[in-house]
Amino acid sequence: VRLHKLDPGNYDEVLRLMNEIKPKYVFNTVGLLGGSWNELWQAHVEVPRNIARAIINTDKSIKFIHISASAAAGKIGNFIKEEPDHCNYTYVKPSGDYERSKCDGERAISGLGSEGLNYVIVRPTLVYGYYNDHDQFLTLYKAIKRGLVPIIRGYLNAIYVGYLVKLLESIAVNNEVKNTFLYATECTMYSLSDFSQLMANYLGVKGIKLPIPTGLISLFLPSSARGLLKYLGVQYSCEFMRKFIGDVEPAISIGVKEMVDWIKRVHG
Repeated sequence: VRLHKLDPGNYDEVLRLMNEIKPKYVFNTVGLLGGSWNELWQAHVEVPRNIARAIINTDKSIKFIHISASAAAGKIGNFIKEEPDHCNYTYVKPSGDYERSKCDGERAISGLGSEGLNYVIVRPTLVYGYYNDHDQFLTLYKAIKRGLVPIIRGYLNAIYVGYLVKLLESIAVNNEVKNTFLYATECTMYSLSDFSQLMANYLGVKGIKLPIPTGLISLFLPSSARGLLKYLGVQYSCEFMRKFIGDVEPAISIGVKEMVDWIKRVHG
């Protein structure tokens, strides 16, 4: 693997590198959990649009896999599947700058399909596993290290990073999957307490189990993660997950261990 340094917000740099490498596939993982509207727009709209345009102007056979987020469509019910008309604002309900910028980024990409872009938009639910020290998991880790083990009622969909990678690989090499979008999630829903209790076990912390009422959870979360709370109890369709990689076993045990190992390594 060769690493290349560039500013993905600079179209000329992206185009130059695209012409130099001429890849078969491009996976866009650029994203922010929070920030100003301009920062979110740059990360979620300008960057993927730059990549998409560079692909069109280099080689239209290059497949663009854009990793968005399950929240891009907003909360449109308690069971959410791919909407009949992609990111159509008469159907989807993104709220807040994060969700709206995600949906706008998807619309920018799908709009370039008419110019020959070969794309797939993937909307993962909460991703857990190695290399993950996102604010919500880092905050939980720090609380548990202090001896507080939050017990939180509420279930949500999530996806182990290893399964997400398998899904992305399967989509990339499947020539029949193009110019579409799909949710990426395990079929199993996890309790928020599953994450905290497993993390405590791997850290060797018995601690004080602290039941937290749903209405007070936001007080214990960083601002960038509070938007997740409205998705408690919301289930996402795992139809495409099953279609491309089959039924998978719940991986929360190994995934939380990987997160603990990574956070220990990076943050101590």
